[in-house]
Amino acid sequence: MKVAHITSGIISIFIGGFFYYLTLDFPETKSTDTGAAFMPRIYCGLLIVFGLILFIQGLLDKNKVERIDRTIGYALISMAIVLAYVLTMPYIGFYISTALTIFGLLLFSKVRKVSTLVSVPLGAILFVYIVFGILLKVSIPLGSLFS
Repeated sequence: MKVAHITSGIISIFIGGFFYYLTLDFPETKSTDTGAAFMPRIYCGLLIVFGLILFIQGLLDKNKVERIDRTIGYALISMAIVLAYVLTMPYIGFYISTALTIFGLLLFSKVRKVSTLVSVPLGAILFVYIVFGILLKVSIPLGSLFS
């Protein structure tokens, strides 16, 4: 995993640096207020730090043998599931697409316990509904099929 860690670390550092650079154009506020750039800069800084850690781990790795894992295939399938989620959400809505995506990711992760397959998606949807729908009064997209 030496080359993968070094490459991922370098990419993470560049992405974090690029987005930090983009925050320099955000409007400034009074010195006592946190502006619009505050949280993005923290996230960019964390991305740079974690990328640096990954890069250093790759340099210090003693393994001379590179092995190709099946994790690339797992990552691609997971990305395909998330892409399907993004593409179906405008049509079937946030709640249904989120529940189906969580269910699909659990199945893909080899979770077979029926109580987990049912309770985790329903718990996530219930949490989002209570916190965002009821308490914060955020409009959740229901999808074009149901509106």
